[in-house]
Parts: sequence; structure tokens; C-alpha cells
Amino acid sequence: MTVAFHKPRDAAEALALLSGVDEAPGADDADRAKGADGKGAGGIKSARRLPLAGGTQLNSSESRNLAVEAVALDGLVPKSVERQGSATIIGAMTTFQELIDSPMVPPILAAAARGMVDRNIRNRATVGGNLGADKSCSSLIPVLLALDVDLLLLDGRRVRLEDWLELPSEPKGRGIISKISMGGREGWLSGYARWSRVSADLSVLGAAAAYRLERNTVRDLRLVLGGVAAHARRFPALEAAFEGLPLPDRSAIEALVVGHDGSGASYFSTIDDARGSAAFKSFRMAVLIADAILFAKPDEAGSLPTEEGA
Repeated sequence: MTVAFHKPRDAAEALALLSGVDEAPGADDADRAKGADGKGAGGIKSARRLPLAGGTQLNSSESRNLAVEAVALDGLVPKSVERQGSATIIGAMTTFQELIDSPMVPPILAAAARGMVDRNIRNRATVGGNLGADKSCSSLIPVLLALDVDLLLLDGRRVRLEDWLELPSEPKGRGIISKISMGGREGWLSGYARWSRVSADLSVLGAAAAYRLERNTVRDLRLVLGGVAAHARRFPALEAAFEGLPLPDRSAIEALVVGHDGSGASYFSTIDDARGSAAFKSFRMAVLIADAILFAKPDEAGSLPTEEGA
């Protein structure tokens, strides 16, 4: 629950608030809704200060018992999609629906945004918020990580998404995302596939792939899986297993992923949860990996139509 609301006047104040500095420049006591005893509204003590973008995470049932001081980012973080040379620059406050509607967004990223099926959520959920939540079922992280994008942070830092995800998850470590920079990558293929239980569900599993083909040989594969671990991440050992191979067919890819190709390799361990058993997820992910690789298209434009249901 939200126990206090902050509306910082500039980036410096927002960063100070999220860093836990009570006397942030320009902040006043009324805005912080703090009492002399250090408690927030409703007498809840030790509330966490978190950035507020679209609000879909802070207003979810997961946050019901979490005391939060919301730090609003509207007006500080851009909400736009533009081209700068060969790069596509996406403001972190851009919503999922705006990604889908923009002709400048690569189709593979638009396809990932459509994975958030509920239109009402797509109208509120933001790119930056989805990255900041860093959930296993993230709609956007698999694709953006496969495409090796850069993040431009509000404090002036520029960092690869892959490196940013390894920073401490608190706002003090990761800062505030301002923009996402997607550079042009000539000669690369990319694809995306997902699976959900029903049409209105979040992604249970997602796979994104980006690679080059040299004379039908797989090079530099970046393979990102969501739903098999606590967070969507790359799996370098699995990527390396494809390096230098002629582009495999579906049966060969699936056999390699589940270790039935004679190697006996185990490339990832899968979490068991209410959305599916570990065994089911492993075999289902093998199908999605094959889809992402085989349906990949050039110029970051590859995408597979959303797959829903069992």
C-alpha cells in the first residue's frame, strides 16, 4: 500500500529521495507525509521508497502488504519513441500500447508488448517499469536483452541492459532508467516466442533469440529465457552449444535443449511453481527456443505470433 506520495521537481530530487535522503533538495515535510516519529501515513514505519511510473506494479496485489512511498517520475522521464541515426530511442515512460502503435518500434519488440494481453494494462504499464520490476515473466526483458540494448539513466550513466541487471536491485544501485537505446544491427536475425495458459494471462514462458548466419552457420547467438528462473536471463552454455553449427532443424534444436542429443547436457534448471512443473517448462521451453531461432527475421524484425493456451 502507498503510505506517502512524492512529486520531485527535478532529477536530482528524485534520485535523492530514492537514495533514502530525507532532506532531498526541494522536498518539503508535507509532501513526504512524515511525522516526528519517523512514521508515514497510517503509522506504518520503514516504508520503502520506490519509483512510480505507470503504477501497475505498485498497485498490484503483490504490493498490498508492502508499505511504499511512491516517487512519481512523470515529467522527469521521457515518454516518446524517436530515431537518432540508425538507433531507436525509447523513453522509459512509454507505455506498452505506445510501443505497439509506433511505426518506429521493431516488430519483435511490438510482439513482446502484445504479450501483455490486457489492453487496460498496456495503456498504463511502461517500458521502464517492466524493466525495473525484473520479473521472470517480464514481457520485454527477453527481447531487449537479446537485442543487447543500452540504457540511459537519469544520473547520466549509459549502461548495457545486461550489465544493469547485475547491479543491486535497489534504486540506489540501478538508478532511474530514462531511455532505452536500440542500435541498428545489420546482418542479425531475431525472433521471439511465448506461451501462456489462457489468452488473458501473463507469459508463463518466453524465449528471444538474436544471431548471425554465416553460410547457414550460427554465429554469436544471444538466447534469453523467461519463466525458467527467478529472472529472465541469458544462458551462455546453451548459446555456445549452437556456435558454429549449421542452422539445426526443429527436432535437433529441441533435442539439444533437453539433452536428448546424446550429450546429456543440462543447460538450465527450471523453477517449479503454480504456473507449471519444472519438467513441463523444460520441454515447453525447448519448443519456444526452436520457434524463436527458426522464425527469426532480419533487421530486428522477427517475431512469432503470440501462442496461448496448452
